[in-house]
Amino acid sequence: MTEELKKLKKIIHYRISYTGTKETDILYKRKLINKIDSLNQKELLLLASIFNEISDIEIFNILSKKIKPPKKYYKILIKLINE
Repeated sequence: MTEELKKLKKIIHYRISYTGTKETDILYKRKLINKIDSLNQKELLLLASIFNEISDIEIFNILSKKIKPPKKYYKILIKLINE
């Protein structure tokens, strides 16, 4: 694994570990943290950009299947939800 990939995983892990709400932290851990190693670099970059473009509340609602994911992130989010 390249250093760049390790750094990207650390950034994502930190971002999804400290959201500010306990419910979101728990859901992210269950749906995202435990699956980071199964993602390729392209998917990791998409996941990182999700947190810059979509609010935590919207991500929470997507992961808990209350709303549909945006088309741009549909494949990666559905993969994380269904695995």
